[in-house]
Amino acid sequence: MKRYSASWTSDMLKKSKSSMTESPLPWWLFGTAGLVGITLTVGAAARLTRTGASTLYWKPRFMHSPKTESEWHDEFDVYRDFCARSQRTPMTLEDFKRNYKWELAHRKLGQLTALSFVVPLTYFAVKNKIPIPAQAPLALTAALGATQLYVGRDMVEKNVKPARKSKNRDEEPMFEGANFFLPVHSALSLANFSLLLWTGLGIVSPVSRAITVRGLMTPGVLKEMGEVRKHFLALTGLAAGTAFAGSLVAEIDGGREFQTFPKMGDHWIPHGLFEQKPWLRNFHDNVALVQFDHRLLALTTLAAYTAVFMKAGKPRIWSNLPEDAKRAIMLAFAAVSGQVFMGATMLVNEVPTSLAMVHQGGAALVLGSSLWAVHSLRFARPGGLLGAAVAAAASKVT
Repeated sequence: MKRYSASWTSDMLKKSKSSMTESPLPWWLFGTAGLVGITLTVGAAARLTRTGASTLYWKPRFMHSPKTESEWHDEFDVYRDFCARSQRTPMTLEDFKRNYKWELAHRKLGQLTALSFVVPLTYFAVKNKIPIPAQAPLALTAALGATQLYVGRDMVEKNVKPARKSKNRDEEPMFEGANFFLPVHSALSLANFSLLLWTGLGIVSPVSRAITVRGLMTPGVLKEMGEVRKHFLALTGLAAGTAFAGSLVAEIDGGREFQTFPKMGDHWIPHGLFEQKPWLRNFHDNVALVQFDHRLLALTTLAAYTAVFMKAGKPRIWSNLPEDAKRAIMLAFAAVSGQVFMGATMLVNEVPTSLAMVHQGGAALVLGSSLWAVHSLRFARPGGLLGAAVAAAASKVT
């Protein structure tokens, strides 16, 4: 089996590359997924610089930087009126000009990503070039994309509220963040990224190839690889949960406190984890608990990926794995290790924008590489590939 595996895995890779050259669909899907990841990364900068509140309107034709000093002052007034109290230090007009580019870039990238998905989707649908197995995921992606557009447009409008009326008329409005808007927006982005990537992988490496690989495996090897696949399914969910916890930290600017690692200040477990009432509020409003949760999940994720990587690295399993599965598993482990290291580095360096962007992009890389590993191991599904084979046959008949 081991001696023969090199030839058939090489053949599988050649066929995958052939699928990329024969059809524009994988290029479109992977390219759009890449744009989603870039938009998500730039969104981290927009969040940190807090310029997301600078444009409380949705007029795509006006999406450009102010051209005159008067326009800059008008734009800055909107931002200052709604967000001044949320800043750690007062922001000047010059600071605002430097930071404004991130929100502008984020919005333009979002528009570009939407067009890059919708226009080709319409063309391929009209030409009847979308395989049946890909139709449902793409429809779901379109629905999630529309939802994300709505959430992104309304996130600032509903998050940013004038301060409650005060007797002090000189008191500036304050930023009252209704938590979960940013985490939901980020989660939708990662969901779209995952769907696009998974659909593209299904076209590049269709179920027929998984069936071929399965037929070359002995029952004992299939069982062990099936366990690795189940582990990676769980790891993918754990990685997604860790990313969501990280967006909760970003929502309340939690990285500005407890800037030590591995301890949080002088303690392994900080005080005041449940000091807010009702106690459920601590899970999204209490910096100590929110950051502690994210740290705990991140370290658990690293430990879990390490354990599965060691299991997959056993000679009996590793020698029989297809080459794409080996690459995916190694990339996933490297991505998780780098993500944890980057998170700690970012924290102790007071969350610089550049490192925060890398950390945000790293979440997409971890999730994407994990999904790739799961997809490359689908030949080892415990229930076999009967249902997938029937679907593939039906698509050919249609």
